[in-house]
Amino acid sequence: MCGTYMFGFFKKRFRGVTILETAVTLPIIFSIILFSLEFIRIGLAQNAVDTITKECTFRLMATGKVDKFDEVFNKYKPIGIPVENFRYYIRIYADDDVSPMTEEHQGIYKMMMREPFGGETIGWADTEQNDDTPTEKASKNNYGLTNRHAWLNKYQTSICDGADFNEYGSDRKELLENGVPSGYAFVLTVAVKFPFSSSFVAKLFSGGSNTNKPDVYILWARGSGMVN
Repeated sequence: MCGTYMFGFFKKRFRGVTILETAVTLPIIFSIILFSLEFIRIGLAQNAVDTITKECTFRLMATGKVDKFDEVFNKYKPIGIPVENFRYYIRIYADDDVSPMTEEHQGIYKMMMREPFGGETIGWADTEQNDDTPTEKASKNNYGLTNRHAWLNKYQTSICDGADFNEYGSDRKELLENGVPSGYAFVLTVAVKFPFSSSFVAKLFSGGSNTNKPDVYILWARGSGMVN
């Protein structure tokens, strides 16, 4: 009788421990699964950003224009991420500042040696979500990044004004829309505001923001070249 009682006692105790362990481990396992799935989505989005940046860089090198950029974004954007989430900005440098012949004419090379690649803060050139296409928004921003926009936390450098490297700012828009002259160098930055599956999942990734703006988590890539 005593043995039966003890067996029942331990059986209930082990059952209670199992329930407790399950209650503790299930949320952890569930979080790991969600994190893994979101990590895959982030990887696909980053691959898209890299591909978009590469093709847009080659297009700008070949034509000196951004008129076909939106086609590239629509071509490579991942399922589940609207094209309106993508933004880009460009810096243009005079041809006489990219010649490697003399020390004083190596501005572009010195600039590209600065961290991050290109020497300027990485950002998402917008303040909030809207329906503008990447090129529509870039045109409104004079194809630049400003201190109103979202900046990546990792690179809190300064907004590039081109003062040290003869960067074209005032007529940048005209050049990019009508044709950048042959021999001019440029730096292109593409960023996407990543849409998380849920607010819970977002908390697993830096609280859902890796910028100085709440709820703005960006993935980015940067390319550079010279217009042919």
